[in-house]
Amino acid sequence: MTRYCANHDGNHAGRLNICASCARKFREALKSIAVDTPALLLITTRQAGTGGNDHTGVRSRSAHAPLLIREQAWELYCQVEELVRLAALQCGYPPAARRTASVPELVRGILKGDEPLLAASDAREWWRDVVDMAGRVNRMVDPPATRVAFGACPFCKHGVVWGAPRAHMGECRSCGAQVNRTYVADRLLDKLAESEKKGTPKQLSRECAKAGIRLPAATIRTWIHQKRLTPDQHGHVTLSGIVPLLRRRAG
Repeated sequence: MTRYCANHDGNHAGRLNICASCARKFREALKSIAVDTPALLLITTRQAGTGGNDHTGVRSRSAHAPLLIREQAWELYCQVEELVRLAALQCGYPPAARRTASVPELVRGILKGDEPLLAASDAREWWRDVVDMAGRVNRMVDPPATRVAFGACPFCKHGVVWGAPRAHMGECRSCGAQVNRTYVADRLLDKLAESEKKGTPKQLSRECAKAGIRLPAATIRTWIHQKRLTPDQHGHVTLSGIVPLLRRRAG
């Protein structure tokens, strides 16, 4: 009788209830957990950060501070340890009963003989739990880079150019074009320069936001106060009137 992978990805690998590809991914996920968990602990205790502006360290907070750990990271670590310890117990690894056994040590024990997990009737649940946990830990330790929208793509109709906050180049998610952010900004300003809309500082700030330009209403009010913008009798200013000021600010 032909048996199939519990994940429906292919045939079983030997006596396992998952295929060879899934078994390989399962073991890679375990290895990833073993590598990332020490870093997760450092992040939890604020001895390491996940970004360039995260100036954390053992001396960065008072010893009497109410929270010396990152709660979210600590909760994740507890979940990791619980899952790995249960898996090690399922595999009959003796150190799993020892409270001082570390996650990397338990993972090494599981990898020596993971057949009790992958050949079990609930192999699919074990596979999903481990692979999902590895992804969560990796995202906590190495979060994806922040991306911001630069504006509309000049090369396609509905594309938006995205890039790192301080990057000069961005990429359109629709057509894949590499676009300089200043070119995107110039096109946006050209469109605003042709606009006949007028309104209050708050309304113009909203219009700029729709075009992909962040311009607080307070900035427009400051320009009015400095006589750099002249409102009409209703307190409205034109959208095209702020374009030269935006260009000057960008330059």
